[in-house]
Amino acid sequence: MAYNKLNNPRAFPGNSNYGMSLRDYFAGQALAGEMAGERLSGDASPAVLEQRAQLYYRLADAMLKVRAEEETLTNATAMMGLSI
Repeated sequence: MAYNKLNNPRAFPGNSNYGMSLRDYFAGQALAGEMAGERLSGDASPAVLEQRAQLYYRLADAMLKVRAEEETLTNATAMMGLSI
């Protein structure tokens, strides 16, 4: 299955279609990591904050892409009777 932004499941699946997506969760975790390291100044300009938010979502997109590639590889090897 090829990655695209529409291939973005719920972070916490259940009986609801509401809640954050996996992309939102990954981006939030990137933000949390940066804030824990106190690398982002509390008085950062709106432009800097927007740049950082864009970075977090680019990281999330990269994680979703790798996740989809790994899933494709796992499914392909399972169909061949192999295990990774």
